[in-house]
Amino acid sequence: MKQYDVIIAGGGVIGAACAYFLSRDTNLKIALVDLKKPGNASRASAGGLWAIGESVGLGCGVIFFKTLSKLQSEGDTEAAETLRPHQLPECFFELALKSNELYPALHEEMLTKHDVDFKFERTGLKFIMYNRDDEIYADSIVSGIPNLSSQIRWLDQQQLRAEEPYITPDAIGAIDFICDHQVNPYRLVDAYTEGARQNGVELFLNTEVLEVLREGNKVIGVRTQDQSLHCDTLINAAGAWADDIYHQATGKHMPVYPVKGQIVLSERMPKVLNGCISTSDCYIAQKDNGEILIGSSTEEKGFDTTNSLDKITELSQGAMKCLPVLKESSIKRCWAGLRPGTPDELPILGPVDGVEGYINACGHFRTGILMSAITGTLITELMTGKPTSVDLAPFRVERFE
Repeated sequence: MKQYDVIIAGGGVIGAACAYFLSRDTNLKIALVDLKKPGNASRASAGGLWAIGESVGLGCGVIFFKTLSKLQSEGDTEAAETLRPHQLPECFFELALKSNELYPALHEEMLTKHDVDFKFERTGLKFIMYNRDDEIYADSIVSGIPNLSSQIRWLDQQQLRAEEPYITPDAIGAIDFICDHQVNPYRLVDAYTEGARQNGVELFLNTEVLEVLREGNKVIGVRTQDQSLHCDTLINAAGAWADDIYHQATGKHMPVYPVKGQIVLSERMPKVLNGCISTSDCYIAQKDNGEILIGSSTEEKGFDTTNSLDKITELSQGAMKCLPVLKESSIKRCWAGLRPGTPDELPILGPVDGVEGYINACGHFRTGILMSAITGTLITELMTGKPTSVDLAPFRVERFE
């Protein structure tokens, strides 16, 4: 029987980040247990560190806004009353911005100490405006975050063309979130995992947690297909599958569920984007190898990871509308990932009342890559008894009870 101070269930970006920060900042004996399942969200991410962009509801939020705008123009008074950007609460902004600040130093640390590169790029994120509705949406975003005005630039049509010459001439301008950048999501997960391994974390890869072991109200370990592993604390970082771990640990359920996102990837192209792009139809990010990633749908279809022609067509058409040069490219592949959604779009972090030896680190929806650094930091602070960098009260699972 193997005994650990900490077992982490789930080796996606959140679990791997927890393993890395805990192993870097403590002397705890740590095991990471992970089985890569179809739809692993970390493998379906654009790798956007879009702290402001995600907080103010770009992507799906813009589409929702345009729907309300149309209803308003048709005389729907209820729609008119709710015509505003889908902005997340202040606690989310704080978490996102604090995490974003950690990446430059983390990138340098991974390069120098562990010889791994997760391709941190300072790109900014431009929201492209095609018409008056987009302009109203952008203005509503900026007016709603006056404290972040120094992080936002308005670009008129001429300025946008100068900075992004391949963007359609139909665009009337953009707002640029200058602190929102990108990483390679695959390499970020691999960097955390390799850094943790070098720091002494024992990796149980291709290994499934079949059962959470308990004694009364205390979690004491997990059972895998090969053996039982005992621990003082179990960290639930199981992504879209986190509710299963939680149910076994507590006897209750929490509202973490899969939200499907379909992705399109182009073949390699010459550099056609200087920054990441968000529109009312899709987001577009050119990676360091020249491939262009286009995402993403938002669908609640259980654990289905198939692609559908309608969504792939919508994303492709939206991308070509913004970036006509894509008409000269071919699709390299398509896939779908399962984001761990929650009803309020906030992650679930921290211990659980009445249950010993258990901590949640899950429910990050579409911001797992961005939030991984602060999540690893917060879990390490909890495990070492330090005051947390961010108040965890808004993120505790008890908010749903």
